[in-house]
Amino acid sequence: MKSIFRIICLILLIIVLTHSAIAEEVYLETKRGAIQKIPIAVVITGDDQELKSAVRKVLVNDLERSLYFDLIANDSLRLKGVPEKLDEAMRGQLISSGVEALVVGQVVRDGEKIRLDGKLYETGSGELIYAKKYIGNNNILRRIVHRLSDEIVFRMSGEKGIAQTRIVYVSDQAGRKELYIMDYDGYSSKMITGNRSINISPEWSPDGSRITYMSYRDGNPDVYVVDLNTSRRWRLTDYSGLDISPAWSPDGNTIAFSTGRDGNAEIYTMDREGKGLKRVTYIRGEDVSPTWSPTGAEIAFTSDKGGSPQIYEMKSDGTNVRRLTFKGDYNSDPAWSPKGDRIAFACRSGGSFRICIINPDGSDLREITNGPGSDESPSWSPDGKWISFASSRGGKWNIYMINADGSRLERLTNNGSNNLSPDWSPN
Repeated sequence: MKSIFRIICLILLIIVLTHSAIAEEVYLETKRGAIQKIPIAVVITGDDQELKSAVRKVLVNDLERSLYFDLIANDSLRLKGVPEKLDEAMRGQLISSGVEALVVGQVVRDGEKIRLDGKLYETGSGELIYAKKYIGNNNILRRIVHRLSDEIVFRMSGEKGIAQTRIVYVSDQAGRKELYIMDYDGYSSKMITGNRSINISPEWSPDGSRITYMSYRDGNPDVYVVDLNTSRRWRLTDYSGLDISPAWSPDGNTIAFSTGRDGNAEIYTMDREGKGLKRVTYIRGEDVSPTWSPTGAEIAFTSDKGGSPQIYEMKSDGTNVRRLTFKGDYNSDPAWSPKGDRIAFACRSGGSFRICIINPDGSDLREITNGPGSDESPSWSPDGKWISFASSRGGKWNIYMINADGSRLERLTNNGSNNLSPDWSPN
């Protein structure tokens, strides 16, 4: 796998040499300060041991990844059903263990149906904070538990959880580079292109209903959009040369992308239907991989105008271009954080690529990944606590996630294929 900047250079070279060949190459650092994590316990009741274990595993993992909670083991706690209020003895047992909140889930299998009765208690008073019943089946069991997890995160922190979010990525598991969507924890993957061509550079629309990407579906590398609600897909660009790395503006009305229609790669914008084309960069060199700031006022991108690929920023109309990175001889694939306070990118270090983060003013550069192989294509979770990225550290390329502070590395894909270019959904 190569970064977007290297992909574009290689594809342009192959097109020039062959004219007809299709290029195949193509951590939480939430600023918590003195805020402490909430000690919480989870109890799952029911008669089906396998079902209870599955529900508990998903729920505990979700709550741990939220980074708001310390999960406290309390194996001695015994519950029958789901009480309306915690009694004094139960409260005393929980409080003595340091537990401030208790999650109780009663799960029952009824034929093909699964019922999950989820409740959240405050242990000091024993009062019920949240209660809801969920009904589904095996196919959506994980989704049901993700919903319960997000409700708990919201009730206890006031912030939206990420357990129901998804990641779009590129995989060659079907022989060609197709787009897939999986849950944020790596489960329930499904293909969304299936055109038996090359599809790369996927990005979610701000409302999560569409994905834009580059595809060779019709022979030329153009920008496409797929509507996930209707499965309708259409081409946005039809220019000679390479159109790549599309990126949605925060309001969902504009798409920035890189095109070689002028001979070298420049950044253009267009509306969501492919109209209103406007050139943004007029820089000698290759300009690729645009990423919008959360306000839509600025765009960061990769350019080799200074002799080597580096990260630059500019106003969204192309004015006030300024260089952001000065350390290292190859920096690419910028991704602006949801809060706008940091930019993640791929930085070359010791011959391999790592994931780095930097403030938008160029200060506080940090390298947050290490290990064998290369790490590329960073994408932020919508809460700004995690970064997903592609890494070759296991031999083949796979999707990983890591806290924005460089802790808690997790591998998400394990299908034996190359998995690349993740993009995290906004909701």
